[in-house]
Amino acid sequence: MSIFHRARLALAFVALFAAAFVLAGCGAAPSTGWSGPRVVDQVIYFGSEVGRVYAVNATNGSLKWQFPKDNPLSPPSLYSTPFVADNVVYFGAFDKKFYALDAATGALKWVFDATEAVVSSPVVSDGIVYFGGDDKKVYALDAATGTKKWDLATGGQVWADMTIDHGVLYAASLDHKLYALDAATGTQKWEFDAGGMIAAKPAVAGDIVYVAGLSNVYAIDAASGKPKWDKPFAASGWVWSNPTVANGVLYFGTLDTGDVYALDAATGSPKWSTPFRAGGPVRSAIVIDGGTAYFGAEDNKVYAIDAATGTGKWTFATGGRIDASPAVDGGTVYVASFDRMFYALNATDGKVKWQLDVTSGKLVTPTPPAK
Repeated sequence: MSIFHRARLALAFVALFAAAFVLAGCGAAPSTGWSGPRVVDQVIYFGSEVGRVYAVNATNGSLKWQFPKDNPLSPPSLYSTPFVADNVVYFGAFDKKFYALDAATGALKWVFDATEAVVSSPVVSDGIVYFGGDDKKVYALDAATGTKKWDLATGGQVWADMTIDHGVLYAASLDHKLYALDAATGTQKWEFDAGGMIAAKPAVAGDIVYVAGLSNVYAIDAASGKPKWDKPFAASGWVWSNPTVANGVLYFGTLDTGDVYALDAATGSPKWSTPFRAGGPVRSAIVIDGGTAYFGAEDNKVYAIDAATGTGKWTFATGGRIDASPAVDGGTVYVASFDRMFYALNATDGKVKWQLDVTSGKLVTPTPPAK
């Protein structure tokens, strides 16, 4: 695929996403989003395209609470995956607000008014919660009160999720840049120009930060901000899939082609002879557990493939596309689909353990098992 085609496709994605923001201002935003599940102490927290955040019992799918209780958020779209720390659930929303909820009850603890929609997922460290906004800023708030501690203006919208490691916050922007910031003060340590819009979360492993600018994937020295590989890895399409590093291997997927890659994290060389090709674009992160890689795709399927070889193990078909990353915990894969169902699948064979209708908040009869 030529660089010109990739650039046109990138602009098309941004245009479509921007159109959703414009429609949101008119009260007519389409229901969408890619808020994924977070599992903490046998409770699953996730957001849905119906404009609510849920807390669900991981064992049987029973609903513990939903926020809001009555009318959903407006616009309803939720992109931010909840982060849970010290019994508080944090997430941002399309309604230009950032929320903190009591993890046990779903009661509102505080809300911060951002100037534009919040797409990125937050991270919490040392009593501070960090997130990015469509107003082109990175925010740091007091996690207990929601009071702003600092913010940083970038040159583009901040859609990528936040990453923090050893007191350094890594924030990526659509201005093509990865920023390394002192997490306590917001002081910039360095910035790296990835040569294209960055929509995926930076990944940190050891002293290396991995980031994708459009279809080019880079390994960056965490201390200096300088490239570690001889050259970036050129993927077959735009990388929106949050990179995952496990056992010295870097995994990610692409939008254009639905290719899933496994690279040697130290050198950038492919580990598989060919990438695994899904039946649709892959926005989901590639989640590694027990030697298996799990992810969703826009062909409505959940995939399980061998992490070492890239060979398929099983697929499970839902009734809608899957943009959100799954979570794997205790032998169960938890995943949200645009069919407005939330699924708990057996990690070994993909069979349904339970499924929750997020519109009604009720469990429903499982669909046929994986093929």
